[in-house]
Amino acid sequence: MDKKEKQLFEYYYHKFSERNFDEKDLFSFLLFVQDKANDNKVIHELSHLLIHRDKMTGYVKSYFDNCTEIIRNLEKEKKRRKIENLFSFKEFRNGFNSLFSQFGFEKLPAEIINDFILCIISLLQGISLHSENSNREIGHLSFAASSKEVFLMGNMKTLSKGRFIPVTFPVLSVNNIYEKVTPQDKNDTPYLFNDALIEVINIDGQLVITFPTIN
Repeated sequence: MDKKEKQLFEYYYHKFSERNFDEKDLFSFLLFVQDKANDNKVIHELSHLLIHRDKMTGYVKSYFDNCTEIIRNLEKEKKRRKIENLFSFKEFRNGFNSLFSQFGFEKLPAEIINDFILCIISLLQGISLHSENSNREIGHLSFAASSKEVFLMGNMKTLSKGRFIPVTFPVLSVNNIYEKVTPQDKNDTPYLFNDALIEVINIDGQLVITFPTIN
């Protein structure tokens, strides 16, 4: 990393540490570091997915291929397999802080890692999911929110008793410390935003989710 790159890295780091950033800042940062983090699984995979939204490769492709296979076999398997998150909070925390430590910066606290995950959930909404062996679209990713969590949801369909039924599953999740959401039922089923385009903005050092009124 040359002197100018270090200056740019420091610029982003200070925006993050002061919580003075939004999803566009994080997107720009991941573009900036994409070729500097090939050994960092979380940063490498996320930056590639954000840039090449219609060309999943590596771990991300394997993850969604596995999700597709699980959903396709929901009616065939007596013991249904659970779909885990693409990355856990711990993996996010370790991935980002490893990158910052690599270039001589202090690790960032949990609430900022929470902010990163929220921004990434928003940035990944709208991506199409394709079948493993063809370019046929079989689903998409969308933003969702409950009173306790914010989600990136995968949306697919599966054949059940002769008809296709929708299936949603969490791909990423993070604690909702941002917006008050009234539970829509006793299970706090997430509100799913397939049509509305959500954005995460920053107002006076606080991240705000610009979703429609849902209470």
